[in-house]
Amino acid sequence: MSLVKVLSALVVIFLLFAGWTWWSGDAHQINRRLRALTDEVEKSPGEGQLTTAFKAEAVAAFFAEPFRFRARQFDFETTDRSTLVRSVAAYRLRSERIATEILYRHLEIDPVARAARMEIVVRFVGGWGGRAGEAYRFQLDWVEQEGRWQIGYVDLIEIVRPQGP
Repeated sequence: MSLVKVLSALVVIFLLFAGWTWWSGDAHQINRRLRALTDEVEKSPGEGQLTTAFKAEAVAAFFAEPFRFRARQFDFETTDRSTLVRSVAAYRLRSERIATEILYRHLEIDPVARAARMEIVVRFVGGWGGRAGEAYRFQLDWVEQEGRWQIGYVDLIEIVRPQGP
């Protein structure tokens, strides 16, 4: 076997290993979970109540056991999964459509504790209450449970008002 073939094989093996490490890395897994969560939050016009209920359950499935969700600005705090499901469903029912846009994200991972802290700024376009243009700064604390990253704590840090002209 020629030296070129051996080196080519080693490069391919290295690239496969690097790709697998990136794909299965904690940061990539957490970001995929966040993307899947925002997909579940989104709503298309004409969505029925049954779909709303399934989507609310799907959102709640991203949360760890136990968890805590806090949004002082809306006088809301819960550690109860059914309360979370009802709140998500109510938000979805009051909105004709919802699109999510992540404007900022910062992630810090503690690989020893199998925990991570994320700060995101997200805008819910078309969401309830005519709050167009507002974005929400959240702290999300992720924990790994049974091999899957789940949200253990959410805190709505602030409502970011749109900049005026």
